[in-house]
Amino acid sequence: MFVAVAVLLVLAAPAGAFIYWGNINQGTIGRAQNDGSSANPGFITGLGSVHSLAVDAGHVYWANEKAGTIGRANIDGTGVDTNFITGIEAPTGVAVTASSIYWSAGISSHAIGRAKIDGTSPQYAFIAAVDNPCGVAVDSGHVYWDEVQVGMPAYLGRAGLDGSNVEPTFIELPGFNIPCGAAVDSANIFWGDPLGGRIGRANKVTGTGADPNYIGEASGPCGIARDSSTHILWANHGTGTIGRANADGTGVDQSFIAAGSPEQICGIAVDDLSSPPPPPAVPPPTPSPAKPRASISSGPGKKLDQDIATFAFKADEKGTTFRCRLDSKKPVKCKSPKTYKHLKPGRHTFRVWAVDAAGDESTPAKRSFKVPRAGR
Repeated sequence: MFVAVAVLLVLAAPAGAFIYWGNINQGTIGRAQNDGSSANPGFITGLGSVHSLAVDAGHVYWANEKAGTIGRANIDGTGVDTNFITGIEAPTGVAVTASSIYWSAGISSHAIGRAKIDGTSPQYAFIAAVDNPCGVAVDSGHVYWDEVQVGMPAYLGRAGLDGSNVEPTFIELPGFNIPCGAAVDSANIFWGDPLGGRIGRANKVTGTGADPNYIGEASGPCGIARDSSTHILWANHGTGTIGRANADGTGVDQSFIAAGSPEQICGIAVDDLSSPPPPPAVPPPTPSPAKPRASISSGPGKKLDQDIATFAFKADEKGTTFRCRLDSKKPVKCKSPKTYKHLKPGRHTFRVWAVDAAGDESTPAKRSFKVPRAGR
């Protein structure tokens, strides 16, 4: 069975970025310049078997279906660790984010797995509602996978990066499809159909517009990648070449790179961006200091029976002081309760402000009342 690759489109886009591909039986990883030049099929050797690839700013990762492992090496080919993560049942795809590694595992485990980016804390059935995954891809919010269903409807599944909101039938693929390998960009998800010799595409946001014949005449496409210069690339298992086309499906070159022997090549990754990096995080503005609140807890009603008025008041912060004002007089410091005597007949308004330890002053709490004339 053909196996898949999932590519992380990472936040590193150095000049002279590279394309990487795997060789199943020779156990090697090849590398070429992003323009297809300087191809080196034996960039990393002695890996046992390589079925799918992913890269980030510092490392290249691969899934070894036969050994049940995820391997890792430095991006320059040094520091090879073929047993970076072990104990996986037939991993068929690998993808990475800044914090995690994801893989698809078929045969009997039927799951999407996850571990920390340093290879620790593996969760072998991180997403278990998966039938027969053959490839995995990630973006900033979701993990995607494709499912092989020979003679049955095929689907692309989706879930949150934390494993929530699992949608195993997110996109139903029309016609006869055996999807294997996945890649995403800002708008679309792409997959390979090795037996059909074609590349498919659908809208990854809405799940609509599935086109299994987006790019045709491929030869057993076994792994899909998306680069920053609006290209999609795939590994032609049948011819031992890397194919490339514009992301709009034009400019198809099935022999972009002579990658190795036929029936060997599987898995592809690109170490640059499919979309511009997000802008640097801007810290939120410092909130304005919270002002205290003053309230009048007791005092006269609308009308006094005599010429004396007493007000009790409080604030919602400890350690506050108060300023009081009657009518148009100047505000003065005061304490609760505050009493006013010998009030003249007529309408009056009392106001009180709370002032906290930082000097922040509340809006005034106020109460109006009326002192009647004598004999009324």
